[in-house]
Amino acid sequence: MIIPYRVDVLPSRRPYANYSIIALTIFVFSLMLSSSLQQLKPYILDGWSVSGLTGYMWLHGGLIHIVFNLIFLWVFGNAVCAKVGNALYVPAFILYGIIAGVAHIIFEGGPAIGASGAIFGVIGTYFVLYPFNSVKCLLWVFIYVRRISVAGLWIILLWVVLNVLGAVTGFTAVTGVAYFAHIGGFVSGFAFGIILLKSKIVVRDDINEALFRHLNT
Repeated sequence: MIIPYRVDVLPSRRPYANYSIIALTIFVFSLMLSSSLQQLKPYILDGWSVSGLTGYMWLHGGLIHIVFNLIFLWVFGNAVCAKVGNALYVPAFILYGIIAGVAHIIFEGGPAIGASGAIFGVIGTYFVLYPFNSVKCLLWVFIYVRRISVAGLWIILLWVVLNVLGAVTGFTAVTGVAYFAHIGGFVSGFAFGIILLKSKIVVRDDINEALFRHLNT
């Protein structure tokens, strides 16, 4: 298991929008603890309902599910939000989640909840903006734990490849992981990152600057 805990990015502004998304996700999870399945059903992704497509990304299936999603959202979301701006980040996050949901419905189907599709969209945008900035991770194999530092390009490509393999080998139904949602979210985030760069809305950090910061950490 590879768990990211920090990225080599110096934020240019406070990512308040990402803080708000994290807070809302935790708030919704707390409400879920006292809600019945019948109350939650309209917001579960299961078909083409608007409430499902926009609501499923705020629901989680348990403590481990939400904790891991929030770790990834904190690590990559803060960096992306600080770069693209608070006003643009929220609609982008929701759009990633919707596109991820559409990909899941088209290629897999079945009920789904969780923010991981939208978060993979954030990771896709990070991949475009900060490909060479290092990602510090915990490598956890049984009782063996070690800290490693890898360029975002390689660690993100590894996650994408693993999801593609999971999707094409048909493990989705067995593990409960919505691989196609992850892939759809990543592609949408990657595309949005390209649009941001081409339109000059954001400018990617200089590679040498990122490497210089990495060498001095």
